[in-house]
This record gives sequence, structure tokens and C-alpha cells, in this order.
Amino acid sequence: MYKIIIVSFLFVVLCGCAARYPMGLTHEQWVALSPERQAEYRARQYEMDARLRQVQAAARAEREWQQQTIIEADKQRLADLYANARYGDIVRVSIEGGHLEYYNRRHAYHPVAFDIARGEVKDIPVTQSGQIQQTVTFRVRLSPDGNTLFFNDNSQRPDVLVQRDWEMGQTYATSSEGIAGGFSLPGATIFVKYKDLPGGPERIIIERR
Repeated sequence: MYKIIIVSFLFVVLCGCAARYPMGLTHEQWVALSPERQAEYRARQYEMDARLRQVQAAARAEREWQQQTIIEADKQRLADLYANARYGDIVRVSIEGGHLEYYNRRHAYHPVAFDIARGEVKDIPVTQSGQIQQTVTFRVRLSPDGNTLFFNDNSQRPDVLVQRDWEMGQTYATSSEGIAGGFSLPGATIFVKYKDLPGGPERIIIERR
């Protein structure tokens, strides 16, 4: 019984310390006011809180609108880029070999292939092969200049693939070790090549007789 009284007393004290009085008044200032003045201060505080909520809601709506505007503009940019792509704007990527690792377990997986454009970010699904068709996604990003591909970009150790001969195609090896507790494709090979589009280099075909 004694313990219950002590706990109840501490609860009241803590609640009193945490109490918030209108207009930033202290406890002493608040209790010194008449009931009429307390009601007035409550009404004024209520109006201020309501205006603050309106301002915060408007700011939040503005941020959401700006973010959505950026998203829509990027979607339109990518749509225009794909529709009018020139050589070097898009690369083709294929991934195979190694193994799919997640939650520190290794699994075989189905090879994947996809296109990605300059400045684009894609979440690429990779599906485990076998009876259990578990699918995980890897974030892939191509730099705005189209010369650097980032694989598993949202991980702690993304693979950074720098363009040296994407005209002929380059093969890269992913990190040999998996990321503890995360998703990875250790030992996989990634082949990157510019997509065959208008504006590419002319190739001379030499016929042998």
C-alpha cells in the first residue's frame, strides 16, 4: 500500500511538471489568474494553436506539391529521353552467375536483363530459382552523364561500375562478399553495353574473300 501511494505521488508530480499552461505561463502565474482570465487565455491559446496548425498544414502541402512536381518532371524527362534516345543515352544491363544472398543464406536465382537511361533510378527484381520463388529488389542508378552505373545503390557498399568501353560492352564482377543481414549478389557478373540507337559510331564491315 505504501509503495502504491509513493508511485501515485510521483505520477502527480511528474504530470504537474510536464503541464503546459496557455500563453507560456508558469504554474504560479496560471493559478494566480481569475477563472475569467484563465478562460480568456485558453481561448487565445486555442486560436494561436489553430493558426499554427494551419501554417504547418500549408507548409506540408507545399512540400508535398513540390516533391510531386519533381517526381512528375522526372517521369516526363525519362519518357522524353526514351522516346528520343540517342546513342549513349541508354545502356543495356544483364546480370548472371554468383548467387543471391539474403539474411545470410545463399540461393540460386534467375538471370535478369534491363535497360536504364541517363539519370534514371530503377528497382530491379531478382527472383530465387527453385520451388520457393522469393523475390528481392536491387536499386540501380545510372549517373546523369551516363558514364557510371551504381548497382545495389541503396546499400552500404554499392558496386560502382565506371564506363571504359561500353561501346563494345564491359563485364564487371560484383562484390565477392555479401552484406550481413541485407540483399546482395556476391560473385555475379554484370555486363553493360550501350544500347544500339541512332547517333552511334559507324562500324565498317570487312568482307573476307
